Amino acid sequence: MSFSIKRRDFLKVAGTTGLSLSFGRLALGAGASPRRVIVVYTPDGAIPAQWHAQGIGTNFTLPPMTQPLERIRQHCIFLSGLNMVGPGGTHEGGVIKLLTGTGGQSSTLGVSLDHYLGQVFKTQTVRPHLNLNIVPIYTDKHITYDNNGVPVVPEMNPLAAFDSLFGTSANDSARRQRRISALDHSLSELNTLRTQLGATEKVKLDTHLDALRELEQKLQSAVGSCSAWNFNPSGFQVTRTALWQNPEFMDASRMGTIADLHADVAVHALACDLTRVVTLKWNNSVHDNVIKEAGSPMTCHGASHAAGQDFVAIKAWYMERFARLIEQLQATPDGAGTLLDNTLVFHGSCLANGSWHNHDDMPFILAGGSAGGMATGRSLAFGGLPHNKLLVSIARFMGVNVNSFGDQDSAPGPLPGLSG
Repeated sequence: MSFSIKRRDFLKVAGTTGLSLSFGRLALGAGASPRRVIVVYTPDGAIPAQWHAQGIGTNFTLPPMTQPLERIRQHCIFLSGLNMVGPGGTHEGGVIKLLTGTGGQSSTLGVSLDHYLGQVFKTQTVRPHLNLNIVPIYTDKHITYDNNGVPVVPEMNPLAAFDSLFGTSANDSARRQRRISALDHSLSELNTLRTQLGATEKVKLDTHLDALRELEQKLQSAVGSCSAWNFNPSGFQVTRTALWQNPEFMDASRMGTIADLHADVAVHALACDLTRVVTLKWNNSVHDNVIKEAGSPMTCHGASHAAGQDFVAIKAWYMERFARLIEQLQATPDGAGTLLDNTLVFHGSCLANGSWHNHDDMPFILAGGSAGGMATGRSLAFGGLPHNKLLVSIARFMGVNVNSFGDQDSAPGPLPGLSG
């Protein structure tokens, strides 16, 4: 058997296990908890004067749009003065720029940060990236893009997201047990293949075997450590799954319930280390949902152009849900601290001022991440720095030593002042 055939066999086996030939690994200290990141997107920008914290440092007040975050302000870093650089001031351009750090045009599409980080850690977790969309109405405005700049379609059904990770009930570990069995089989094939390789190729294969064994151990640990919890206490059901059938998971009148289910899946997936990267995308830009729970008869997009009290109420409702997510992370033990300590949460949008359609002074917030050195409970102002620096800082929090992300920062580097 020639080496080329052996190599094809190796690629085949590696492919069936999801084992990448190009992967990054973080060296964690004994007993250290892994870092995680959550991206939270809410549409249509804000009213800057009603959003940004008033004051700098620890002495600041929160205006009406972000007032619901007052009770968790100690866990947040309120950012102002960050711009998404590049031509145009559109919803669509902002959707592209937010996580790619590119110019916001189809000709400049690049990989988004959430997908990129998922690929870095994909050999260490069951799911590289958990991509969730809460009650969308249009499905062609995605914020996540793969390595080729192709939009990655998120999961819109929280019950399907749960089942894909945990089985048909919180007590059902059969799905993970099957994955462990598949890994055991693949390890056996790879060990057989190892006896037919030369010394140099054995070293390469050993590296991948180590990663595969590590994934097997994590799956075994997850089976034992992910205990049951009261998922879906309201008994929410999905009987229609096709988009043309008007499925229940797109029912704006139940947005709060659906959002709670998505958040619950996300938090437990992170806590069980089934993934380390989550995107929680609220609705879509320019969507026509009326959020009755926010107390406004207007759509978010319509309210953004009116720039009145309805828009304030809608954005404050989103921030109330954001606060609940932070509290859920804080209430979840993780290692020597909490899940929030080891998770950096990034809130962003497609626009800055929703009625102006600009990308200057974006409504960005960070939360959590104290175990990674984030100094929270502060308001920070920047003089028009490109938000690429923020993307670099998020990557570095995750242990990925990059100096640039995207192509819109002429002086690459992280965002200063985030750590204590």
